[in-house]
Amino acid sequence: MWPSVSIIVPVYNGAKTIQACLLSLLSQNYLGHYNVIVVENGSTDNTADLVAAFQSPVCLLRSTERGPAAARNLGIAHSQNDIIAFTDADCIAHPEWLTELVKSYTNEEIGGVGGAILPYRHPDRNLYERFAELKPPLVNFITGEHEFLPHFYTANASYRRALLNVVGGFNPGMITGEDVDLAWRVQLQTNAKLHYAPQAIIYHHHRSSRKGLIQQYRNYGFGEILLDTLYKHHPGYPRSREFQIQNMSQQLLAMSRYCISIISRRIRLIRGKIEPDEAMLPILMLIIESSNLRGKFEALIATRLMTSAQQLLQTDYKGYFDRYY
Repeated sequence: MWPSVSIIVPVYNGAKTIQACLLSLLSQNYLGHYNVIVVENGSTDNTADLVAAFQSPVCLLRSTERGPAAARNLGIAHSQNDIIAFTDADCIAHPEWLTELVKSYTNEEIGGVGGAILPYRHPDRNLYERFAELKPPLVNFITGEHEFLPHFYTANASYRRALLNVVGGFNPGMITGEDVDLAWRVQLQTNAKLHYAPQAIIYHHHRSSRKGLIQQYRNYGFGEILLDTLYKHHPGYPRSREFQIQNMSQQLLAMSRYCISIISRRIRLIRGKIEPDEAMLPILMLIIESSNLRGKFEALIATRLMTSAQQLLQTDYKGYFDRYY
């Protein structure tokens, strides 16, 4: 017996990618019942019209509260199916994605399953997209040194709906890192296990502009400090404020090396020794490193140097949210 599944897709100004995303979700080779819940989050383009053109099993909801966490919570509230799966509007699902994702739920101890997130390599990729392919991909279920519990990113994640109801869904006060926070709370509050299914594949569009790249790595930095602040007192949590300050110092040193490399590669480019893409590499590395540091510095200020995140989550986060979303 295949469990019923709801696939929740939050979207904000996703007119360029939402149709391809939905077509891939409607092409799943899944033997059980499933539907797709798209939660429109205040788009100013024609995203809603594009989604509305699709018929059942696609359902369009409109969230009055901005933010992907609130949008996903609205989708969860409207679902009655056994499993809730998540992906993003800029993703393409492999035809076997849902089948491979759901297989592991035959084990009652498994409360959540996530799969592989691979780059979507379309033929017209620009410089920023090609650069992003050189970076390590988003890795679900990562463990190791300086890592806490396994986690999933919502580009490719699923949970039993009953467990999401127990933990209260996503924290709507988090502007970033809410998917990692959810995975940790599911494990801590329910003792359920997470499982990684490498054959459950989602292809993700990389950022295609300088602005998008800056926003992405700024979000990463902000989210990392926010999570550290929320969980630093939990037994076994590996990252402290001192660890982050040391790590940020190393990032500053790396930025000076990138500046030297920029000059060196510019000279080699003029002499015809390297290609333009190779000359741009340290510039792009400098962009993402500085953006990540900016996000961390902003989060340190917002959390009072990792002293407390509660006020940020309850009231002040909206001002930060407008800068990121």
